[in-house]
Amino acid sequence: MKHRGIAPNERIHTLDIIRGIAILGIVLANMMHFKSLAQLNSFIFVDGHQLPDGLFNQFSTLFITFFVEGKFYPMFSLLFGLGFYIFYERLLQKDLRANRVFSRRLTFLIILGLIHLIFFWHGDILFTYGVTGFFLLFFISRHPKTMMIWSVVLLAVSSLVVSFFMAMNGWFMQFGEQTGIIPASEFQEMNEETLTVMAEGGFWEIVGFRFSESIFTVFGNIFVVPTILPLFLIGLYMGKTGMFHDVGAHLGRWKKICIHSLWIGLLFSVLTTAMMHDLTPIPAYIAYGLGFGMRIFTGPILMLFYVSALVLLLRKETRQKIMKPFASVGRMALTNYLMQTLILVFIFHGYGLGLFGQVGSGAGLLISVGVYVLQIIISTLYLKTFNQGPMEALWRKWTYKNV
Repeated sequence: MKHRGIAPNERIHTLDIIRGIAILGIVLANMMHFKSLAQLNSFIFVDGHQLPDGLFNQFSTLFITFFVEGKFYPMFSLLFGLGFYIFYERLLQKDLRANRVFSRRLTFLIILGLIHLIFFWHGDILFTYGVTGFFLLFFISRHPKTMMIWSVVLLAVSSLVVSFFMAMNGWFMQFGEQTGIIPASEFQEMNEETLTVMAEGGFWEIVGFRFSESIFTVFGNIFVVPTILPLFLIGLYMGKTGMFHDVGAHLGRWKKICIHSLWIGLLFSVLTTAMMHDLTPIPAYIAYGLGFGMRIFTGPILMLFYVSALVLLLRKETRQKIMKPFASVGRMALTNYLMQTLILVFIFHGYGLGLFGQVGSGAGLLISVGVYVLQIIISTLYLKTFNQGPMEALWRKWTYKNV
């Protein structure tokens, strides 16, 4: 049986636009991890994330930390949970075995994520999404209120646990360096080796250098599930309550979310940004870990402002037409996510331009925007001929094979 993609008149265009904006946020957030040692330093940095030299670099760093980091992966995750509900319900309407078909869909993500993670970039989210997605099957028949309780509890507990362990890690690293148990020279040598390999190494040399880290990331993702699942559940809740399908009926709720998530989100973004950049009286090696952990709970709050504001803004079709370029990127979200990796590893790795460790925060911000503009152009042109992106088409073919 052949299954077609979603027809243009069946799509919720607001979701495509929000998904496209999420892709922009992801490339902005990921840039610092592609271009430098930031990912490594997030775990061993004992002096806090000091702001870089230069006003534009400082502005770019604070802008990304305040408005982007910890807000757009939650947005992408919310959309995944919502997409699961829409996909699952359509399977039921077609009298297909929904659990089996959705499991095939997740298996594709897991395989693709492993390839992406091992051979290209350690920051992959597809593998984690694929694993976490199976837990949604346990919630699809639950009451929406139950979903929200689980979501809030999981986010709160995850935030507390990560805050504790990150703060303890910072304290231990500081203690180890001060007492000589962990010589600072070891970090310096590790950083220098990483810089050399990433900026000058060939493809297989970099893959081999990162292999142990990649395997650690695969198993470490088990511990990331409790931070991703609650975001999926928020999207599932919104799908099950019809908040996107009938915005007018839930207008009051959307407005309340917009107002309260704005002031609460901004307040906590000020706090976490200050803590993560050594702008508080708390010792930096403790403050960074606390801020990092707190953001797991508070980042999604500002994310909800972004989503609710866009939902309210896009109620008029004229505004949807203005933002159609974002929708084109969103319709090819999987393709564009992987495309970002291919472009950025070419720019920064040794088998490409080799700019790893040589680009500041300001230049990184500009490169991110440039990559996204390129994706808008490519996506718009591609969708004039095809109904969906190439990876989306492959994903659909895999999902419905032998169904």
